[in-house]
Amino acid sequence: MPPIVKVLLPVVVVVVLIIIAFHVHVLLGIGLIVAIIAWGVYANRAIIYATRGNMAFSRGDEAAALAYMEKAYQTKRAMPQHLSGYAFLLNRKGKPEESERILKEVLSKQLPDPVRIQISVNLSTAYYLQGKKEEACELLEKFYPEFKNTQLYGTLGYYKLLSGKNLEDVLAFNLEAYEYNNDDLTILDNLAQNYYFLGRLDEAKAMYEKVMDKQPKSADPYYFYALTLQKLGKEDEAREQIVKALNLDLALVSPLTKDQIKELAEQLGVS
Repeated sequence: MPPIVKVLLPVVVVVVLIIIAFHVHVLLGIGLIVAIIAWGVYANRAIIYATRGNMAFSRGDEAAALAYMEKAYQTKRAMPQHLSGYAFLLNRKGKPEESERILKEVLSKQLPDPVRIQISVNLSTAYYLQGKKEEACELLEKFYPEFKNTQLYGTLGYYKLLSGKNLEDVLAFNLEAYEYNNDDLTILDNLAQNYYFLGRLDEAKAMYEKVMDKQPKSADPYYFYALTLQKLGKEDEAREQIVKALNLDLALVSPLTKDQIKELAEQLGVS
């Protein structure tokens, strides 16, 4: 049977049934329509919950987003992308063990490569938050170089940077990432921080200027930009950046503490 026929046949059958029902009695036709709508809502409830969860997250209501994603998961009909979003929220809520369990369930299924890498990135985050840093890197290393995308370059480049090992080799990777996508915030930030740790401060400053154009939402880039400016003798500009860092949360995976930010602020004369 041709694919188009497979798609249209159920629709035709439903329409015919509705017409027959209306011929028998108007109320029977209306009742059938109501039943079909109710069945459609029930069958697609996971998508409905996940959509409401995404809307709540976009409003900044993470508690509501997590509740809706939990409902989507409980239906046992949630799509892999929705489960990845649920695990992402669990990571943010400090529940990486639960996130890991769910993501491993999803990865046991057949998935297209873009979905598999998205889920693996969130799983690597769950690993990292549990202190399993090597496992986090190894999980993503398996995809490279056969599979490349912006998310993989950004996340793996960041984990390589946090390891503090072979910073010149890490720089080569982050420059490759920059060549792949020179407009992604994470890739730009990785490269800027990489230059900073190598002591290449002018290059770090130039890259951080590009990062700041993206208006990052976490404190980390502002802190390292402030450090870069301080070492370049630009303390007034450094003060501007550390003030921004003081008013933002740290990244989900961060090498920093709030005390480090406060300490730099005190050094720069910011109370």
